[in-house]
Amino acid sequence: MPYPLKAGYHFHYSRFRRPPYYEMPAAEAYTDFYGISYTICGDNLCYFPDGVSVFQTGDLSLIPQNVYFRTSYLSDMPREEILLKFTGDMISDLLQVLKVDSFDELLGGRELIVHLSGKDQEAVLRIMEEMEQEWNSYNQYSEIILKGLLNKLIILCLDRRKDTQKGAAGTRREKKKERLIEAIEYIRSHLAQSPSLEETAEHVRISPSYLSKIFISCLHTPYSVFVVNEKVLYAEKLLVDSNGSMAEIAGKAGFPSNTYFSDCFKRMTGMSPLQFRKAYKGTMWNGGFL
Repeated sequence: MPYPLKAGYHFHYSRFRRPPYYEMPAAEAYTDFYGISYTICGDNLCYFPDGVSVFQTGDLSLIPQNVYFRTSYLSDMPREEILLKFTGDMISDLLQVLKVDSFDELLGGRELIVHLSGKDQEAVLRIMEEMEQEWNSYNQYSEIILKGLLNKLIILCLDRRKDTQKGAAGTRREKKKERLIEAIEYIRSHLAQSPSLEETAEHVRISPSYLSKIFISCLHTPYSVFVVNEKVLYAEKLLVDSNGSMAEIAGKAGFPSNTYFSDCFKRMTGMSPLQFRKAYKGTMWNGGFL
């Protein structure tokens, strides 16, 4: 998650390894700096004020100033990502060459997501690993070196954005993502009603068979398994944050009976609901991991 830049610094490098089901407990803000986020592996759902985006392996996001966002899980896979933060001073020469006044203007005022191919992923990782080495041995020359690497990275992303916009495959991929996001939002807001594949497909305006294929191809998880996992994760939150009975929690999470609730919960967490509540009651729950 973003932290303010250190006093006197115009750049910051972070590399994160997130456990399965990690979810940011609150929104974070980019205030007087910009950002670049690269997903090395895994996937997550990112909520911005003007919409929702899916980030998967090979996705790189260019982030403008004054953006609030929060990330959530998409599957039971761990994920790894690199986050760069920098001020306008780091890219002033590049902006001058491109004849724009700010990074925000370059991005059109919102985050820009670029999906990179295998070769481009390798090229980006090489640049970022070089950044990491320089950051870990920071000295008076480091920002000069980091500035060159950062500009190289941004130019690569802008070039690949043009390639993606030209291809029909990129358009199909974005439509698939949009349907997946809509489906997940619908599921999470209707857990108590146990939304079926058919109901969710009707809501997102596609066939049940196509929606099923989207869950398998994007999340490597069948629709039915995803819904049960969502129910258990929501039940975890209710067990920790409320004093509701097992029957109340089972009903709110969409389980038809206490027995089925207990069986699913134990299969996923290794504990019964009562054991889980006893272990974690009173702690701050972040969606699967404390």
